[in-house]
Amino acid sequence: METAASCPQSESNTRLSLEEKIARMCVIGVPGPYIDEETSHRFGAYPFGGLGIFPHNIESEAQLKEWIASAIQLSASTPNPKPLYLSIDEEGGSLSNLKDFYPYMPSNRAVGLADNERIAHEQGKLIGSQLHAVGIPMNWAPVLDVNTNIDNPVVGIRSFGEDPSTVARLGAAYIAGMHEAGVACTAKHFPGHGQVSGDSHIDLQTCELDLDQLLAGPLLPFQKAIEAGVDSVMLAHIVFPAIPESQGLPASLSYYFATELLRNKLGFQGVICTDDIEMGAIKNNYEPAKIGVMAVLAGNDRILMCHTPQFQDEVMAGIVKAVREGVIPEERIDESMARIDELHAKMASYRASASPVPREQWKERILVLARETVKLTDDLQQMVPLQTDKRYLLVVPKLERQSKADNSDDEQLPLAGLLASRGIQLTAISLSQNPDAGEQKRVADQAEDFDAVIQGTINGHLFEGQADLARALAKRKPLLAVILRNPYDAEALPEQASKALLCSTSDYSLTALAELLVPRGGIA
Repeated sequence: METAASCPQSESNTRLSLEEKIARMCVIGVPGPYIDEETSHRFGAYPFGGLGIFPHNIESEAQLKEWIASAIQLSASTPNPKPLYLSIDEEGGSLSNLKDFYPYMPSNRAVGLADNERIAHEQGKLIGSQLHAVGIPMNWAPVLDVNTNIDNPVVGIRSFGEDPSTVARLGAAYIAGMHEAGVACTAKHFPGHGQVSGDSHIDLQTCELDLDQLLAGPLLPFQKAIEAGVDSVMLAHIVFPAIPESQGLPASLSYYFATELLRNKLGFQGVICTDDIEMGAIKNNYEPAKIGVMAVLAGNDRILMCHTPQFQDEVMAGIVKAVREGVIPEERIDESMARIDELHAKMASYRASASPVPREQWKERILVLARETVKLTDDLQQMVPLQTDKRYLLVVPKLERQSKADNSDDEQLPLAGLLASRGIQLTAISLSQNPDAGEQKRVADQAEDFDAVIQGTINGHLFEGQADLARALAKRKPLLAVILRNPYDAEALPEQASKALLCSTSDYSLTALAELLVPRGGIA
């Protein structure tokens, strides 16, 4: 079989101007829930190859379908129409864009608690079924970062875990499930974002691992994903100073990482894309007119830039100028055209052979999945099952956005209602994400009026006020800690506390928890 680089240009590509080809490599965003006049005008000038779909584009299922139909119609109206690439970050857990009208999937890390390839396959198939239903052919998922730095602020429960082989196994199973549902996949963030201490949405990150260390750990999930037929790989905005071949460039702009390592050494022949180059890591360090040139020379086929029209225009103008001046051979652009054509053919094939989960099965199958992921890890105080003749204080921190890759901050957790419906007497209070000493004392004093306390934690290993409160509560009353986010909270909490791991604030995870805590209660 010919590779994309050796495939002759399709006849339709030969009709494209240089500007049209370059626009086809670019994926942009739209500012609101409708395709506005500015976007329509810009497509007339630049027939962009793709659109990203973000929370601000989504109001309802019907509106999103209309948005997608309008985008496809707009693309089809250009002089030399090509299939439109539409994609979304639908990861489950803390980055779930469709949860207001589709059942809310637990996170990757929740699936990691189950450590079962069958569950990961089901997760991929269920998320893929939701995307297939609304008409989105590509997912910017799965996250294949190995979360070896547990204090990093942006990966966390987006990762399947801390062990490379676990992430590799579960990621490959997820990809297979997504493909069965009729949706293509993007493995991210190559060569791994889980070992850094910061967030590339904000600034450029550095990783001290050398190539041997990458190959022995963070790269294993990507190698497995390539074997599993992943369709695209997204490059991270991370610098690797211990790998001199990368010349101090972030992986997303590095010929070494995109071409020599990913394309040649690991043998990936699909579409390579940047992470969004409007993220602070890139936008704050390189000029727009140079960023696109660097991305293309590195070997990227798709350039994601999803926010600012002027920035996008400067990026594209820089690429056009570089080709005109011979800095970028036009044959390099044509290689990307061939790979993009192959990707669209694969997406059409997935849709044609799709076997998505029927909509009427989504709720029950997601609940079954959630039941497999919720774990009671310690119960030295024998608090489980909860007792209907005892009075419990339920303490949960307010949900706040942890990073720009997080849209879980507007949720209202239904745990109090779920437990009450099973006959449990409780009073629920909300506290700040990092309670100070005064707030800790007020809650601990209030606990004196109850038989036991249930405390939800959200990254209590990072927000020390939560862990301090847990220690104060455990000195006064039996304590059940419900770990709603990163599992690393378990190590920061009192040893005597009972602990339930969810790594998810999905209502299905909370329903599964309620069933575990009150197994003889009625169905919530």
